[in-house]
Amino acid sequence: MRVQEIINKKTGEKLIIFGGEDFENVHPQQHYYEACLMKGMMLSVPDETSGRKKPTEEGKKVLLETSKICKEYIASFNNVKVPQNLKDLIKTTKKKEQTKALNGIVLTPDILMAFLFFAGDQGYTLSQYSSEFQTTAIEGKKLPLAYMKGEDGKIKKLGETELTDGELKMALEQRTVKVAKFIEKGDEWHCFFITYDSIGGKENWQDGQPHFHYISNLFGISREDVVNQIKSKKYRLGNLPHLKLTEYGEQPK
Repeated sequence: MRVQEIINKKTGEKLIIFGGEDFENVHPQQHYYEACLMKGMMLSVPDETSGRKKPTEEGKKVLLETSKICKEYIASFNNVKVPQNLKDLIKTTKKKEQTKALNGIVLTPDILMAFLFFAGDQGYTLSQYSSEFQTTAIEGKKLPLAYMKGEDGKIKKLGETELTDGELKMALEQRTVKVAKFIEKGDEWHCFFITYDSIGGKENWQDGQPHFHYISNLFGISREDVVNQIKSKKYRLGNLPHLKLTEYGEQPK
């Protein structure tokens, strides 16, 4: 997990950002356990976790407690029911079989995580690739160190910028973002990816229903080409199966 600490030197305000960085060929459960542990430690004892301060007895207690919490968090996904069709997906050997297995599947963030852990138990590793491109309207302009849109719609920012709050809001809403997760074993791979448009109700599918896109090694496109498309500003992978995503994103009313 990428961790970034931003400190406002004028006010002393500190912001800790946990990034979803790219990674390759990790064991799913171990990766998310370690990410949980790092986040918990940084929020509780940041100076010890970052190495700026020597470990203390209190820090050791925090480590043990955080480790316990994270193990329970990972284990909790054993109670999430993974659709049988999704489990059958990794047994398929033909594109037609995969399309059929995906038909009607509804994902939630918990179901996806449980499926990744199920795949890990079957010997698959997990990789993640992502990209983010700003709208051309703000290219070359100075952005603040960090900024976000609050629940009230107002922009909160840290650091100086030449952009107005309206322009920063536009930058957030008009970014081109893609995140792809690959499970793979040998030459076999399955890729599930979202774009900010696909989870923001901006794609013309089922009245703006948030969804994942799916592609695998059986679709006639190499893994390298898929990753390159995920990394590009505009991707071209043809007409792919869509998987309905609920409990996340802009759900249609």
